[in-house]
Amino acid sequence: MITPGCIPFEIILLFLYAETHYRFRFFLSFLKKKEPELIADAPFRVEPGQSIPLLLLAKDSDRYPIWLRKVLITVSQGSKEIRRLEVLRKSLRLSAKWWWKVVSIPAKELEGWIEIDVQFELQNDKEIRTYHNDNYRTSSRSPLRVYVASHPLPRLGGVHYGDIHTHSDYTEDQVEFGVPLDAAVRLSGALGLSFFAVTDHSYDLDDAIDNYLKNDAARPKWKRLGANIDKLALRHRDFAVIRGEEVSCRSASGHNLHLLRLGSREFIPGSGDGAERWFRTRSEHSASELLGMASMGAVFFAAHPAENVPILQRVLLHRGSWLDRDIRLPGLTGVQFANGSASGFPRGLRQWTSALLRGHRLIAVAGNDAHGNFNRFRQLGIPFFSIRETQEHLFGRMRTGVFSASVRESSILRSLSAGRCIVTDGPVAQLVGRTAAGGRIPMGSHPFTDQLGIEVQAKSSPEFGRINRIVVFAGTLGENHETVLWQSQGGDFDFFKRLRCKFRGPSYVRLEVGTSSENAFDSRPHFCLTNPIWVG
Repeated sequence: MITPGCIPFEIILLFLYAETHYRFRFFLSFLKKKEPELIADAPFRVEPGQSIPLLLLAKDSDRYPIWLRKVLITVSQGSKEIRRLEVLRKSLRLSAKWWWKVVSIPAKELEGWIEIDVQFELQNDKEIRTYHNDNYRTSSRSPLRVYVASHPLPRLGGVHYGDIHTHSDYTEDQVEFGVPLDAAVRLSGALGLSFFAVTDHSYDLDDAIDNYLKNDAARPKWKRLGANIDKLALRHRDFAVIRGEEVSCRSASGHNLHLLRLGSREFIPGSGDGAERWFRTRSEHSASELLGMASMGAVFFAAHPAENVPILQRVLLHRGSWLDRDIRLPGLTGVQFANGSASGFPRGLRQWTSALLRGHRLIAVAGNDAHGNFNRFRQLGIPFFSIRETQEHLFGRMRTGVFSASVRESSILRSLSAGRCIVTDGPVAQLVGRTAAGGRIPMGSHPFTDQLGIEVQAKSSPEFGRINRIVVFAGTLGENHETVLWQSQGGDFDFFKRLRCKFRGPSYVRLEVGTSSENAFDSRPHFCLTNPIWVG
């Protein structure tokens, strides 16, 4: 029989930056040590002409004070050492809960893949210890790999790139913590982003400031998060941090789902799968109830709707997946099925197009569910014993491209709500409709006509490979499958085509673009898909 407290929290929730100081009672932890967690992180790519922002982060040094004696940064390309930087002029006493610093590494005359090795030298009362890149037990501690781009992210007029699903240091609990917002702005800007949505867990945002095991009805974390976002908005006119929340709510079948709620200053509780109260897994609101709590300008996206839910999360936290009847709830703005990994993407794409064919005007967006993790995703492997590392869920890897008049929170939210956005991990594409008189019809529009001129635009770069697949899909409402309206193999980095289309009833058109893996910076194919134009 399972009794409360017999299953460690670490077995259930496995996202990172990895919190290793929490140990479940009666269980030993090989990962725990009397040192602050120490991490070096950097964007997986940087735009041309940008210096490389390197994040140095220490957490929980209030519990485990220590001297940071040295930080030595070595930049290499291939077997050749290019730069060596020493950050500290003298030893630094670490004694606060959070300490972080962003170091700018000059990237002038650098191009392609480089490696950054960060050597930390710590001293306590007994000894001096040296670590490379982090101090997690069993991690690889291998150098950070950064691609210094020679071409900027592909763009079409008015597009701004962002990450719709990220976590900050206001997400903090027994197994994970996120990145400080100020640092995230620095790192994501160098990567090529113009905005991100901070969507910390509802079950973390209701905690006390200094105790994630205790709730505080005054919501001090939520209030501090909002104040921090307001300060960043004043400081950065060319970058937007969109306020948000990842709310746990109930599906039609009673399982816990995650809903991204963007643009609202009102906190909504959702604690069913936070593992703060064992076997009390009923969230405060259903998804239907949440979608009825419309705030001015707020938008709602189903978070990673098609990701597989591990069996222990299903059993102990009563977590489930978004089913078709949940996806089609009134008030849902769209779906974030692009989530930084390939695992749930195909199913999410099918689920989205199935809803479109039934007339549900859902907007597709992209995020990565990143908890920091700009360069590698460090995750608890075997609980209490090992760290696992992957290249999934990297901040900014999958991007939402928004066609917006400005980089302001309100403007971006309006464009998201209207469907003037794309999903991409490389190339950029756009569908533009044209009336018989030449009037412009952007994505997300709904012209009342049975004929439409369409302009197909796509652009890639040597970083992401040549365009080798361009497909215009048409969907007639009520049918079971989309049809291919037009397709081409492309073959270059730029593409433009005009089409004239006739529709046999209420329909939509959308565009998918793919690139070749040959000569791409990561030897992978890349993609872009647009949101629909509705007709009829």
